[in-house]
Amino acid sequence: MPEAPPDGGGPTLHVENVDVTYGRALSALRAVSLTVPPATVVALLGANGAGKTTLLRAVSGTLRLHRGAVTAGRIRYGDTVLDGKDPVAAVRAGVVQVPEGRRVFAGLSVDENLRSGGLGLGRRGRAQVQEARDRVFTLFPRLAERTHQPAGLLSGGEQQMLAIGRALMAAPRLLLLDEPSLGLAPQMVHRIAEVVREINAQGTAVLLVEQNAGMALSLASHAHVLEVGETRLSGPAGRTRPHRRRTPPVPGRVGAGPGGRVNDRTTQARTTEPRTAPAATAPPELAVRDVTVRFAGLTALDGVSFTVAPGSVHALIGPNGAGKSTCFNVLSGLCRPAAGAVTLGGTELTRLAPHRIAALGVARTFQNIVTTQGTVADNLMLGRHALTRAGFTASALRLPGARREQREHLARARDIAELTGLGAHFHSPVGLLSYGDRKRVELARALCLEPRVLLLDEPVAGMNAAERARTAEVVAELRAELGLSVVLVEHDMGLVMRLADEVTVLDFGRSIAHGTPDEVRRDPEVLRAYLGTDATGEDAA
Repeated sequence: MPEAPPDGGGPTLHVENVDVTYGRALSALRAVSLTVPPATVVALLGANGAGKTTLLRAVSGTLRLHRGAVTAGRIRYGDTVLDGKDPVAAVRAGVVQVPEGRRVFAGLSVDENLRSGGLGLGRRGRAQVQEARDRVFTLFPRLAERTHQPAGLLSGGEQQMLAIGRALMAAPRLLLLDEPSLGLAPQMVHRIAEVVREINAQGTAVLLVEQNAGMALSLASHAHVLEVGETRLSGPAGRTRPHRRRTPPVPGRVGAGPGGRVNDRTTQARTTEPRTAPAATAPPELAVRDVTVRFAGLTALDGVSFTVAPGSVHALIGPNGAGKSTCFNVLSGLCRPAAGAVTLGGTELTRLAPHRIAALGVARTFQNIVTTQGTVADNLMLGRHALTRAGFTASALRLPGARREQREHLARARDIAELTGLGAHFHSPVGLLSYGDRKRVELARALCLEPRVLLLDEPVAGMNAAERARTAEVVAELRAELGLSVVLVEHDMGLVMRLADEVTVLDFGRSIAHGTPDEVRRDPEVLRAYLGTDATGEDAA
């Protein structure tokens, strides 16, 4: 079994003219080749849907779990042929993948998650397990402090630490990292980059997939750029820069300008006064008053208060673990606070079940993608379920009224798919879509509820510049045309500052700042907590 590699140890990974197909016809990779020498970092860059994750799956043996297969070429790790092998064979050869999305076992403790990382290696001595765990705790001291805490109660950054730590428990010689900075605050991104650098310095080779090209190229010695399943560019990392496509503005619409920025009209709208929805369609005010949430003695929210004006965009920002997602769980009914209240108009939400809150017009997306089954149409129709009037019997018997209503809902779902850029994928399986498209399915499904308040939990995390610009355009259109109130959690500060009317900043569960984007971006306390600096001024913000 592979142990922690010595400096420079391990075989070379050879990917030779590999083709990958999903199902019977969908070609995901075509004649892709690369090498990862021992104890190096190689970056794999490209837009969502380019085939980066598919390549990692092919190397790690998890491709067949996604109905994919290597149809041509060869993958070798030293003398071991990996194409066609199962994940356990890859782990025993010393190749371990950390998938995107921090897929930890939420119901298990930190220690139990770590122990699961070495199960594929068979019997190991207690000393070997302890040595691997000590290595993880040295890299991530925060995990040592939370050994017995359920993984589901960790912050997003801590869950990413745990996902990497679990992989390290198998003592890999080649680590496959898929979007390790996904959805992380600037301080945590910097920490993850330091850890990757340290893991590599200990002798572990890394094949890194990352949308944050600056981070990836700062770590890698060599880089490959994929586009639509083919290699477009390869070379030393210092000279390999992916071409950034400029996104022209859409005529007559609030949209994205060059370089993925929102047009000046959007910026101007945010720097004057919040635009409210028409009186006939304006949603009620959403008020959070002194909300406190505790988990097993841990205070996740501590007396948090803010108000979302009708038809406005209100952003919640802060470092990982600040309590943003916990706040969303309170707003959507997934979590009941120990104190405080949330009201929508004159209705208190804090004692209602999630489906009752959804029926009042509150819809949310999730930080991690939860849509993997069925087609895009199937997933969007789930969002229409609360609006269905036909009963179970009428639907089961397909009575004329039920069929007519089904057609109407399907037509509305298709309209929303077109609005969010999913029209061409309406009948495609969600599991075969790119990461960016799956994020849009989350957004579209929430919109299918016809909400009055939309909770967006990191809607552009993991997207490239063009995709972020398109999503910002959609949010601006929704707010302007439908009069929605939007509560936004996002680490892309450019998007937050351009879209938001008001910003609330959380840190360690407490509100440390509140105001307009311009006021918040210059607050020294915000800079310290969020960016890890005491600097002030325009450049620091």
